[in-house]
Order: sequence, then C-alpha cells, then structure tokens
Amino acid sequence: METASDLFYKRLFELQPAYRDLFPPDMTAQKRKLMVTLAFVVKSADWAADDWAEDVGKDDDLFLVVLALGRRHGLLYKIPEDAYPVVGDALLWTLNMGLGQAFTQEARAAWAKLYGLLSSIMVMGTRQAANA
Repeated sequence: METASDLFYKRLFELQPAYRDLFPPDMTAQKRKLMVTLAFVVKSADWAADDWAEDVGKDDDLFLVVLALGRRHGLLYKIPEDAYPVVGDALLWTLNMGLGQAFTQEARAAWAKLYGLLSSIMVMGTRQAANA
C-alpha cells in the first residue's frame, strides 16, 4: 500500500522528472521529513483563535519554521523558485487521491490557500538568505 509520501513523490517526479536528481536515492528519510512537516503545519493551522495571540517558541512558530525551511531549500538544496507551483500541484493531487470524496472543493481551496502562503514564506526565506 502506498503512503501519502509515496504518492506525493511519485506524482512530483511524474510532473517534473528532473526533480528526482535533487533527492537522494533512498527516499526513506525524505518521506519521513515530508510527513513530519505536514503534521506540524496541520497542527499549527489548527490552533484555536485565542492561541494565535500567545507567544510561541521559535521551534513552534509556523512562520519562522517555514522561513528557515525556505532558506535551507534555497541555499543547501538549490531548489528553484519555479518548483513551488509544481510541488503544490503534487500536494493537492496527493490529498485528492488520499482523501477521495472527503477532499471537497472547500478543503481543496483551503489547502491551496495554505500552500500558497507557505510557499510564499519559503521563497521569502530563500531570497533573504541569498541577500545576506
């Protein structure tokens, strides 16, 4: 049985076969990182309204974590900015495949909006690091 991370990377490499060269041959750790990151994003986005006003540690701050992720993707992994829309397409496809009818138009729109925000923050991190 394929997991969400299996489906995601399979779809990403179908959409953009050249991206396969950006990853190690053994994708086990990478797939685990993807799932941990997605779990963190979901947990962060699911805070109660009152929680958003509270101070959080830098390791729990969604903005700071995603900004740092963007820096790493740009500086260390040399991920081009034009990769983000393709990754978004692969993510939405994966969610649709995994959730089926539960992935309603509302859910799709929410995930698309969330991914757009996250990818914008990652690009900011990449650009910030490049200008430092």
